[in-house]
Amino acid sequence: MKKPSSISLLRFIPCSKRFAGKWLPMLAFVWLVSGCNLFHPKDDTAIARAYNNYLYLSDLQHMLPAGISRADSAVIVQRYIDNWIRQQVYLHHAKENLSGDKMDFEKKVRDYENSLIIYAYETELLKYEMDTLVAESQIANYYENNQDDFQLKENIVKVVYLKIPLDAPDVRQVRRLYRSSDPEELEQLEEYAVQNAASYLIDEGSWLLFSELLREVPIRTSNQEVYLRNNRHVELNDEYYRYFLHIMDYKLKGSNSPLAFERDNIRTIILNQRKHRFIEEKRQALFQQAVQSNNFETFF
Repeated sequence: MKKPSSISLLRFIPCSKRFAGKWLPMLAFVWLVSGCNLFHPKDDTAIARAYNNYLYLSDLQHMLPAGISRADSAVIVQRYIDNWIRQQVYLHHAKENLSGDKMDFEKKVRDYENSLIIYAYETELLKYEMDTLVAESQIANYYENNQDDFQLKENIVKVVYLKIPLDAPDVRQVRRLYRSSDPEELEQLEEYAVQNAASYLIDEGSWLLFSELLREVPIRTSNQEVYLRNNRHVELNDEYYRYFLHIMDYKLKGSNSPLAFERDNIRTIILNQRKHRFIEEKRQALFQQAVQSNNFETFF
C-alpha cells in the first residue's frame, strides 16, 4: 500500500461542511498549482483517506480545466473528494461482504477480452472478405418465399407532393402538373420544385408511411383508412405554405407490404444471414486446419 508523504495534512473527512471549512486553503493551493502546472509525483501529497486508501494531489492533475476560477476549482475538488470517499466506503464494505468466488473477476475479464478479440477479427473478415452484393433477383426471391413476414403495420402511400410558399409563382401550372402521371410533365414539376418548393417528393416508385406524410402536410383526419379511400388530389393552405398532394396509390395496415417498400429491409436480412453463414464457415475451416495441423490435443 502506497504511504502518503504527509498524513497529517488531512484526516478522513466525514462531511462537506468540515471539508469546506477546514480545507479551503488546501483547495486554493490545489487551484494554484494546477493552474501553474506544478504537479510532480515526487512531491505527491495525500489529501484524503478512506480506510487504508489514500487520494493524492497528483490524482487531481487532469481534473481542473485551464483558466478556472479559485471558487469554481474549490467546488469541483470538494465534489470529487466527497465522491471518492463515498466510493471507497461502498467498495470497502462490498469487499468485506462478498465471498471469495464472487470476487474472482479474473476469468470474467479474460473471457470478455477474448470475446473482444474475436469480435474485432470477425469484423475485419466481414469487411474485407465477405461479398456484400445482393442481386435484385435474390431480393425478389426472398420476398416471394416469405410473404407472411411482410404484413404492413401501418398505412403506406405513394404520392406526388409539393410544399411551396404562398407567394410562389405559377401556381396554376403546379395545380395542373401535380395531378399528372405523364413522365415529361412530372419532370417539369420537379424542375419547378427544385426552384420554388420548401420540400417535395416526386417519385412514382417510392412508398412512405402515411404517418410520416401527416407530419409534413397539415391533414386533419381521425380515420386514415377513410381518408385514403376518399381522397386523391388534395390542396391545402396554412399561414405560410400551400400544399399539393396527389395520392397515386395506398396500402392499408394488415395488407401485404409491396416489394419496393421492403427492398432495403430484405437486403439487410439477406446480408445478416450471409454474415452468420460466413462466420460459421470460417470458424469451421479454421478448426479443421488446426485438426489437420495437429495444433491441439486433449489430456483426458
